[in-house]
Amino acid sequence: MLKLENISKYYYSSSSVTCALRKVNLEFKLGEFVAITGESGSGKTTLLNLISGLDSYEDGEMYINGNQTSFFDEYDWEKYRKEEIAFIFQHYNLIDSFTVLENVIVSYLIDGYSFKEAKEKSKEKLKLVGLEKDAGKKAVKLSGGQKQRLSIARALAKETNIIIADEPTGNLDVENGTAILSLLKELSKEKLVIVVTHNQAQIEPFVTRKIKLHDGEVVLDQKVEDPKEFTPKKYSSYRTNNFSSVFNFSILNVKSQPKKSLLMFMLVLLCVLTSFVFLGNFKMNLDENKTKTLETSLFLNLDDTRILVKKNNQFFITPETLLEAKIKNVVSVEPFDYITDINYYLLGDYKYIYEGGFVDTPDKMDTNFVDMSSIAFVDNSHFMRSSLSLSSDMLSYGRLPENPFEMVLYSNDASILNTVQTVYFKNGRLWGADTSYKYDVKIVGLLKERTEQVYFSEKICQIMDLSRQQFSIDIMYKENYRNMTKTFRNIVIDPKITDPQGISFDKELLSTLTEDRISFLKENNTTLHIKGERYKHTYNFDLSHANEVSSLPTLGVSLETFDYIYNHFKEKEQFAIFASDYAYVDEIISELKDKGFDTLSCFRASVTGYDNDKVINQYVNLLISVAAILFINFLIIVLGNSILK
Repeated sequence: MLKLENISKYYYSSSSVTCALRKVNLEFKLGEFVAITGESGSGKTTLLNLISGLDSYEDGEMYINGNQTSFFDEYDWEKYRKEEIAFIFQHYNLIDSFTVLENVIVSYLIDGYSFKEAKEKSKEKLKLVGLEKDAGKKAVKLSGGQKQRLSIARALAKETNIIIADEPTGNLDVENGTAILSLLKELSKEKLVIVVTHNQAQIEPFVTRKIKLHDGEVVLDQKVEDPKEFTPKKYSSYRTNNFSSVFNFSILNVKSQPKKSLLMFMLVLLCVLTSFVFLGNFKMNLDENKTKTLETSLFLNLDDTRILVKKNNQFFITPETLLEAKIKNVVSVEPFDYITDINYYLLGDYKYIYEGGFVDTPDKMDTNFVDMSSIAFVDNSHFMRSSLSLSSDMLSYGRLPENPFEMVLYSNDASILNTVQTVYFKNGRLWGADTSYKYDVKIVGLLKERTEQVYFSEKICQIMDLSRQQFSIDIMYKENYRNMTKTFRNIVIDPKITDPQGISFDKELLSTLTEDRISFLKENNTTLHIKGERYKHTYNFDLSHANEVSSLPTLGVSLETFDYIYNHFKEKEQFAIFASDYAYVDEIISELKDKGFDTLSCFRASVTGYDNDKVINQYVNLLISVAAILFINFLIIVLGNSILK
């Protein structure tokens, strides 16, 4: 089975060459129980290492089952050790934290057996060595003799024809040593057992062959008895490792060392979390946009993912145009570009001012618009978006807005569905600091994805979109009254007006009319000429519904009339898109340009330069992040290594 022909082994140093084995010729067969003896330094361990494939030879040839090994590479030797050799060590090499049964199970797991198969086979091996009653005991609690029996059971679990034992009785008393040798003798009846020992007298009664080495040479090779002829036992083919084996092995480790496993888990978790924090900080500080100085003379909303888009030579936006602009890395298309620069304020974003103090929730007001002087806006970070960019599958509850004054938002509190909130709208750049609009808006849908963004109905967005224009009206009186011209910011929907011919003025305009004039206007159809920046239209209104609205220069009309006016005065040649990340802005702009679009990044248009203090802080934060990551990982390596040891 094993044959050595003129095997020599040398060890080299810088000043000398030592011959560990010289011209060794040996042949081993199944059924032999071979004892290799000799004084210290005679070459016993070296010979054992060569036979087991743990070391290489320089001269000669070794045959395994008739096959030469001189051409074996590292993989071949590893395969040989896995499939042909089982080891029994002097110091046992057991996993102390595992039970007796688990120490044998791992051998089968490494060979690719399922856990169930491994457990059943392991019980059989423990029974062979007399440890079946100690299967649940920790290996560390076994006696020396029991530990050596367990190491033999583990060697048997490899199911090989060759067992190599290096001083198997070296740490045992005479009684236990004799019992182990007796067990090895029994195993040698159908295997080849080779034992290296220094105690020739103890092993001599059991062996079938004695080999003695001296100074690297075989000086004695004596057969005590001839081995019986028998057919080598064929074991099942070696199985490769799979995920199940690795997983089961890991579970055994965790189960056997819960405190160490928990500590390692906490250590790794700490490493991962802190690394993520500092990596995130590092990535954040790579963004040079954080160091730029911005001004709001052009845009209030400085979102770096917002891009204004216009199709070349196209005055009105079509659905096809919006769809064409929805390219890769564009997460949203907003038809009402102007509203993305208008702030909205929900409850908590503003406070009412009363008698020198602040009130969050005042009594319900009857009017639709309130004077800016009574409101303090505390959060200017929210900007309008329309619900047209949403789909129903984005909602967890409710529906998309269908009626004029509705909105959807994110909340994990489903009870707010169908409640009404007072919402203010403001554009300080175009409307002035003292102008805002107020509407009571119903929450009709809740978003799945967590976000602070609120999406409003199309009608609210149209009202705010129309506010970009400046309007004026000419009131045409009868023959004995003169004409009057009134300028105002916006035309809005007044929910009190249901008559398409109805109209409501602000109190500033009404204050310019005498009582008799107001009475006359209410009794007669009066012609109003409404002028926009590009168009002029004439309407006949019934002023019987004329009433005060607010101090704002605003004209209130019915929903039906507003739709008619909006369709005549809207300017829809431009819209907005939002990128998934600023990193894709250049790519998006380039692709849209190829499609015939003009684009403008609102963020870039607002950049005026760099803030030197922010630049310095950015580099300092980068260095701190790198240093922190290196230190944390070094600390984890040191602590983890200590825990494992």
